[in-house]
Amino acid sequence: MMIYEEGRVVDEGFSKSRTIRFLGLNFLLLAAVFIVLGFVLDYAHGYASHIVDLALARYSSFTGQIALSSFSEDRQLMSVVQSVKKELLPLIATAKPFAFSISVLTALLGSACEVFPNYVAKALLKLHVLKPANGDLHELPESFRRRLKILSMAAGAVAVVAVAIGLVLHFTDPNRDTPAKVQELEREAARFYSLQKAYFQKNKAIGTWAQIGYEALKSENFIFEKKGKYSWRAKNIQAWEECPEASSWRISFEVIGFFSKELKTYVARPDIEACEALTPEFRKNVVK
Repeated sequence: MMIYEEGRVVDEGFSKSRTIRFLGLNFLLLAAVFIVLGFVLDYAHGYASHIVDLALARYSSFTGQIALSSFSEDRQLMSVVQSVKKELLPLIATAKPFAFSISVLTALLGSACEVFPNYVAKALLKLHVLKPANGDLHELPESFRRRLKILSMAAGAVAVVAVAIGLVLHFTDPNRDTPAKVQELEREAARFYSLQKAYFQKNKAIGTWAQIGYEALKSENFIFEKKGKYSWRAKNIQAWEECPEASSWRISFEVIGFFSKELKTYVARPDIEACEALTPEFRKNVVK
């Protein structure tokens, strides 16, 4: 760029290092955008999951089943809830780590551009991503360089702080292990049910834990124990979100019929709304 100043021609333009630092500034700003997007997705996922859990718990109750069979509005609402659970929540769950990963990547790229501009410039020139204008590049005026440096440092600080806050919130979130706990609880309950069902089909009787070959899993989250001779119970070791400590999920059996025996299964969640909301499909996932 040619600038005329009091009859003199002054060359001003981007040098290689300034060009790369300007590129780095844009990367850092992009990192800040993605980290904010990650926070928004994280909040949306948690809020939507809570609403879905409450809705499923509500409609799995006796009065909820009556409402579903009696009112079209409730059936439509249940359809929306199922759609959110099957389509929207998995999409948000996939996009959330992607947003955080992109924010970290772009922050690293921006930092590299700011700290090692010459090396990055040489690499991009060799790759023909950048090329000099008119065969030469000129330095920016000192005042603009100072402002650009301040902006770069500020953007870098914002990106680093945003990434740090995101990581802290993620790893200190008390509810981040909830999906894993639900899977552990339902998986262990389903294992006990399957073993008992297989034993009954062979012997036409209910077996003890030893007879069916069940050994309780050692868990950091739950205590899996006997409730009576044949039944199964799980208790959460610590308070689980709003679900109190030592709340019980239970499975028991009964043989009905005389000539044609059948195995009747009873699956129960804690009679506490907060606990029911955590495992709204406990019975369905156990006896499937």
